[in-house]
Amino acid sequence: MATWSDQRIALLSVHPQHAEAILDGRKTVELRRSFPIADVTHVVVYATSPVQRIVGWFSVAGVHSASPEQIWNDHGARTAVAFDDFREYFQGSDQAVAILVGICHRLEEPIGLDTLPSNSRPPQSFRYLRHEDLDALPTLSSELGSRQLLMLR
Repeated sequence: MATWSDQRIALLSVHPQHAEAILDGRKTVELRRSFPIADVTHVVVYATSPVQRIVGWFSVAGVHSASPEQIWNDHGARTAVAFDDFREYFQGSDQAVAILVGICHRLEEPIGLDTLPSNSRPPQSFRYLRHEDLDALPTLSSELGSRQLLMLR
């Protein structure tokens, strides 16, 4: 059985319009300049200002890292981002990361970061959630389901 240290959950800061597009299924690839490739199984979505709440989560169906040009060619149509915005975001970067969005779940009631015992500050890009963070998010825990939580711990 997998342990918590084998499989991790990342808290990801996402602009509200992109968070909404992910949870609506219009955006099936989230873009980053960097992201841990191997061990993240789920992403908790934190919508940045003005929302400033955890709004949902998704399973990670895969992570691809390549040049920005290659990522755009492979995934651009699923990013819900205009090419000019993509180019601006990755300007000066030689690496781009595409996080493939799996199953999404929208929280019925968004959750403030002050609910998390580890740190109530929003991540600059992402950070790992700790075991006690999941315990502090009963809505998230119930939506993940006890079977998946056992696998993640």
